[in-house]
Amino acid sequence: MRGQPLQTLLTSTSLLVIASVVVVSVLAFASDGVRSALLLSPSRVRKGEVHRLLTAGWVHVDASHLFFNMLTLWFFADEVVKVIGDARFLLLYASAVVVAFIPTTLRHMDNRRYASVGASGAVAAVMFSAILLHPEMKLYLMFLPFKIPALFYALGYLAYSIWHSYRANDGVNHDAHFSGALYGCLLTWVFEPARVSRALGSLSRFWS
Repeated sequence: MRGQPLQTLLTSTSLLVIASVVVVSVLAFASDGVRSALLLSPSRVRKGEVHRLLTAGWVHVDASHLFFNMLTLWFFADEVVKVIGDARFLLLYASAVVVAFIPTTLRHMDNRRYASVGASGAVAAVMFSAILLHPEMKLYLMFLPFKIPALFYALGYLAYSIWHSYRANDGVNHDAHFSGALYGCLLTWVFEPARVSRALGSLSRFWS
């Protein structure tokens, strides 16, 4: 996004998604009622409140959870939009929120106390979509003076999810990272099969 005109930045699909998530999350930070109405509760989904599979992706546990997810989305989203377009990006993001929550919802359907929030599944979907579309992509991290392969960042993101899923009971659906990543790869292949095939060949050479 760097170097783009201000008008383009203010109307970019990815920035609008980020802004919507930030606004809703801040409202939920300030109001337990908003948070309760939007979070994922599998037992309530079972009773027909299926909207929670989507709305929970616009709520976060705290500011650091929100910042980490939106920073990662900012790294990768525009690279996906450039290839698949605005409408398909919105479909990818919104559907990934829902799909990423489904395994956890099924597993905890009878647990009235279970609840989770976060855009992590959708962010993982966008991140792995970007890597499939741009396998040579590199990025700067704030604490490093050089670029690293985006694939390394993505693998680190998933490794952190594995570690945290076994150590934390914080309301963050860490398992959604994996289902989101898998779904992002699948839908990207549906959208751009030839490009993804070339990318897989490039990634295989990267590891050989």
